[in-house]
Amino acid sequence: MTTIETTLEPAKLQKAAVVLKTLGHPVRLSIIEALEHGELNVTDIQETINEPQAITSQHLRLMQERDILKSRKDGVQVFYSLKDKFIQQILRCIKSCGIS
Repeated sequence: MTTIETTLEPAKLQKAAVVLKTLGHPVRLSIIEALEHGELNVTDIQETINEPQAITSQHLRLMQERDILKSRKDGVQVFYSLKDKFIQQILRCIKSCGIS
């Protein structure tokens, strides 16, 4: 019997599973793509992904709760950005797969 070593710690595997499960929705992937180059406010995200404000806010809240996005308030506006660079790497992997 061959023993295969894994290099990822259980905590990292758990975080990766949560991130991948969360990103497994077209609207959330669109949001990630919109935020790829920097922070945007909710209105800009909504207009970029062409979804209603309520739907956009729901997905933003979920991704923030799951530690994928961070936010900051500026007056009444809330700006979102990607929390970690590895999220951009996941998006690049998806784009490079040539899914059609």
